[in-house]
Amino acid sequence: MKATSLLLLFFAIQEGRCNGGEKTYCTEQRGTVIVEEKGSVTIQCTFTYPKTKVKPVDVRVSWKKSTLERCGGGETIYNHTGDWTNEKYRGRISLGGNPNGERTATITINDLRRTDGPGFCCRVEIYEGNTYKKGFQNRHGTSIRFRDELSVEHVDVVPAMIGEDITIPCLVHYKDPSLINLVSWHVGSSDVCAENNEKTLIWNQPITADPGERWSVVAFPQDLSLRIKGVKSEDVKQYCCRVRTKLRSNDVSTTHGTEVVLVDNSRKPEFEVLQPETTSPDVDGSATISCSYKYQSDTNLLCTGVFWRVGGLKGSYAYHPFPAMVHSTYRGRTELRGLADLRIKGVKDPDHTTYYCFVMLKTCVGNNSTSSTIHHGRGTKLDIKRDGLQDSNTWLYVLVAGLLILIILCAVIFIVLKKRGIICKTRSGREDVKYLTSNIALKDQTSSGNVPEPAVPSSTAPTTQEDSGEVLYAHLNESSLQQKTSNGSKGRKPDDDSQVVYAAVKPISAPQDTYATVQKLH
Repeated sequence: MKATSLLLLFFAIQEGRCNGGEKTYCTEQRGTVIVEEKGSVTIQCTFTYPKTKVKPVDVRVSWKKSTLERCGGGETIYNHTGDWTNEKYRGRISLGGNPNGERTATITINDLRRTDGPGFCCRVEIYEGNTYKKGFQNRHGTSIRFRDELSVEHVDVVPAMIGEDITIPCLVHYKDPSLINLVSWHVGSSDVCAENNEKTLIWNQPITADPGERWSVVAFPQDLSLRIKGVKSEDVKQYCCRVRTKLRSNDVSTTHGTEVVLVDNSRKPEFEVLQPETTSPDVDGSATISCSYKYQSDTNLLCTGVFWRVGGLKGSYAYHPFPAMVHSTYRGRTELRGLADLRIKGVKDPDHTTYYCFVMLKTCVGNNSTSSTIHHGRGTKLDIKRDGLQDSNTWLYVLVAGLLILIILCAVIFIVLKKRGIICKTRSGREDVKYLTSNIALKDQTSSGNVPEPAVPSSTAPTTQEDSGEVLYAHLNESSLQQKTSNGSKGRKPDDDSQVVYAAVKPISAPQDTYATVQKLH
């Protein structure tokens, strides 16, 4: 496989090669592309052809314009071999891809005009040496529709599990959906819608789904998508949507059908899809889930399609080449990396689930005849670890926890202080702190002449703190007082060989602190 297949993701076509078969001449193009006037469009074509014994092989590619639903003998607008461009497209068209190597041919048309198209068809010619061998082209081509015109957009492939309910999109681009008066679905085996008339379902009024009916339109006229309940093997068909309006009976249809491809787990898989059991987010908060697949080298592979489902094999799409099929939770957040790896941007808690990789191989089995097979991996669980993923709510959790710890700590300190008597209640009932032992201000009697010396209380004073009128008695820490007195007065002692200190006492009725002398006589 080639790394250049990344260029083909826009069309869900990652690769094309041929490895055998006698009449395996096939081409593949996307059905419909919605464009803007003056904008640009890139149209991909992949092809396959049988092995040849004569070398070298020269592959020549040209593109034609078609006004019909089928590719036929339309006007050639570009010839790769002769480097020739129709004058109507000169300077606006260029070729990409590598027809001789990777068997892909891509054209880009710039400065789109209303007269362009509407269909573009890829034609391939094989030369062995200088001898013409075979010419073939895509049958339906790629149709461009301008966004402001009546147009119908569809999806190329809808994978399905047997028994599940599926929806086949029919997206109508129109200024006033209320003017739509009819939608019809045409079912058949051809990839060209004009050829599918095996079954036709017509709706022209609002529909209430009948529980006994498996087929219904989702919501006429707002959503004309087709719903099929309990998919069966006989539902593997091509589905085409046609819409008609009230204005001059205008109608428009898709040119290429939507293919329903079933996963058949009752049969041994023709190829293997590999996924890891678990994976974790990257350091940038995104996640990449790997998926690879193996198939036989002699397979006439025309193109591949990759789809990712989330939560289960019948779950919503985390990735689909057609964005409208992707669940709103993942729309705009997922993309393919490499051939099949899923990249999820901005991983969040709900993304902690299992993802299943579905791979479809479309092979050429005859002239313009193809066969599609789809298988899936066993699923990969995206393991989101809190320490590995930045959570925007983490700061809130930390803040709340911190506040709770702070409240508990304050309560413990309050209880301890109250039990030790450091916090007590006054007469008024308020709590107050009295620093009579640890924070008392010591002063030498000789340096405080402005403070009158109160009478020393009798030695028979109570041994505990008491409130007697306006007088407050308290124990003093004698050893602390002696040390602080000796340090504060530089060794000087009063003449009467006594120790005098001052205590700040605030009685209940006093507006200011009152200094009292506490004297111990020797």
